Amino acid sequence: MALFAPALASGRKFSRDLRTRPANECAQCGEQIFMPEWSEWVNPACARHLWQCEACGYSFETTVKFAAA
Repeated sequence: MALFAPALASGRKFSRDLRTRPANECAQCGEQIFMPEWSEWVNPACARHLWQCEACGYSFETTVKFAAA
C-alpha cells in the first residue's frame, strides 16, 4: 500500500512530533502506521482492521467495539 502526500513524494519524512492524525506504531520496529490494509464490519457494533508495517512487514489485527446507541 502506498500513500500519496507531497512530502512523501519528495522523499521527505514527517517528524514523529508533528502528527496530524492518529497512528498506530509497529510493535516490531516502531514506525507509524496510519491506515489499515483492510477493514470489515463484523456486525453493526464491531469492526476489524488488519494493519501492516511498510517498513518491516509485521502485521496485526485490531477489533473496535462501539457502544450501543
